Amino acid sequence: MRGEPVNRLATIAGIAVFALVVRGFRSRGLETSGWGYPALLATFPVYYWVFALYAADLAALPPEILAGIPFLAIAWIASTARSRWAWWLLAAAYVAHAAYDFCHDLLVTNAGVPAWWPFFCGSVDVLIGAYIALMAFRPINPPSGPRR
Repeated sequence: MRGEPVNRLATIAGIAVFALVVRGFRSRGLETSGWGYPALLATFPVYYWVFALYAADLAALPPEILAGIPFLAIAWIASTARSRWAWWLLAAAYVAHAAYDFCHDLLVTNAGVPAWWPFFCGSVDVLIGAYIALMAFRPINPPSGPRR
């Protein structure tokens, strides 16, 4: 993203995906399940790994894996915790991943990442992070089903 103008189409697509995710999670009960948003966060680092593999950029894979491990760990912690702090941790992780998206080119050279990806993924991440932070103010709902 160094010196690139904002990709408006990718940002608009990210906003639309955010709205679809929230609507889908609400309608399926994933918002209160305790694992929906953590599972989604856990998928985000994998995209960068796939981009590196697709471009056969094996030099980018180790730093991408290292950068992704904290997000996977936070997703796991947030999915197992049943407290308000877990929502705050998850919100912070989404916003941190947005920052990673927006600064990705400064941190890792990955030839497989499409030029529009940081704008798309970053907008999804920051909006979901803000939404989860707002949800942290709500009364805590117990999970709707048995924990496994």
